Amino acid sequence: MTATALLEFALETPNIRLIAREVSWDSVVFSTRVLQLQEFELLDQRAAFYDFKNYEGWVAKEKVGVVSCRLPNERIRESMFLEARNFKFIETVLHPCLNRLQHRSFEAVNLNVATANSSDLDILVDVAKQSFGYERYHIDPRFNSKRADERYGRWVAASLCHESQRLLKVMDGERLVGFFVVEHKRNQEIYWHLTAINPRWQGRGYGYRAWLAMLRHHQMAGYRSVTTTISAGNSRVLNLYAKLGFRFIAPEKTFHWVNELA
Repeated sequence: MTATALLEFALETPNIRLIAREVSWDSVVFSTRVLQLQEFELLDQRAAFYDFKNYEGWVAKEKVGVVSCRLPNERIRESMFLEARNFKFIETVLHPCLNRLQHRSFEAVNLNVATANSSDLDILVDVAKQSFGYERYHIDPRFNSKRADERYGRWVAASLCHESQRLLKVMDGERLVGFFVVEHKRNQEIYWHLTAINPRWQGRGYGYRAWLAMLRHHQMAGYRSVTTTISAGNSRVLNLYAKLGFRFIAPEKTFHWVNELA
């Protein structure tokens, strides 16, 4: 795709409120306009159908190919509304959270955490392309899984010089066993965007140890809490977070609308 201005659409009436913005990196990966409904609220469910047509007309005019939306689990009215407009439910996501980091005790593990550099990038991008199979673009059968792999590879590459995200590597001596893409939030909070163990070293007990190493790393840096997002279908990593003492805050549901003609 050639570089063009990013799309944005806002609609606020007595019946509905929504904001849709283009996700530029996804548009590049999937070779079509990809939007995210960043805000979506029904005020009058019945009348909102007529106002929503303004948004649908704009989507058609701009030849949008994909729209995603993530809603709190309790937003049933909005969920049913989207499903009636050809959005498909894709997944439930959970948000593991570990608070009071400075008051917890973590066993020592013989792994080191360091900031990744350009010489690490090739292997980390390759790890990213192999490590994510439970996420929404992988499990939605309308998407090519190779494109979804590419999406995560590009994300890791971009995180090396990102304005707010940092790419950290977990090392066992000279062995690069995994990576974490993290973001520092306000109030000494850390958010984990992406987490992965190198497939080459999976099945050797590195998962639990790498997560412990990261928690100790953040603890030593003075952070108070860690939060992340996981697919509810990934039972293996869900059990890992439970074992580490994370609690799960309110889940969300993910929906995709796909223009089959785009």
